Amino acid sequence: MKTSPNNFLKHQASKHQASMATTDKASMAAPDKAAATEPNIATAPQTGSSFMQDYFEMDTGFALLQSMMRSKTLTIMVIIFLLAGAGFALFLLKMAAQY
Repeated sequence: MKTSPNNFLKHQASKHQASMATTDKASMAAPDKAAATEPNIATAPQTGSSFMQDYFEMDTGFALLQSMMRSKTLTIMVIIFLLAGAGFALFLLKMAAQY
């Protein structure tokens, strides 16, 4: 039995209308304002941290090392990238030394 695209679309539309008819009105009501939570507001930095510690934590290399400690995949990717970069640099040096 073959169905034409029009019959299929009509069947899907009737299913959608049936599911919309059974939707609970209370679930579509606006949420209570009392239930809404306050947005998170940034707090002042901790007093125990020093300027140098904050300075080093802002460095992108520090963030990369932190991420590499958590992710084995990232660590492998960084090692492969460094090896490929070093290999390319050696290749360029060898090519430059020939002339």
